[in-house]
Amino acid sequence: MSDEVSPERIAAMAAAARVPITPAACARVARAVMPTVTRLSAAKITLALETEPSSFTVVQRRELGR
Repeated sequence: MSDEVSPERIAAMAAAARVPITPAACARVARAVMPTVTRLSAAKITLALETEPSSFTVVQRRELGR
């Protein structure tokens, strides 16, 4: 994954999520998240993400005995 968070990348993600966003807002979002992305990249932190979010519900129900 690229460490660069560009306004174009934000616009692409917003479009994929069908969220209307202005180019100025894309630039603000990119500037806001860039420090965090830079710190995570420098620390070599990996975040395990679910490929299927609904699996959380399945596991949760098993733990509750339902």
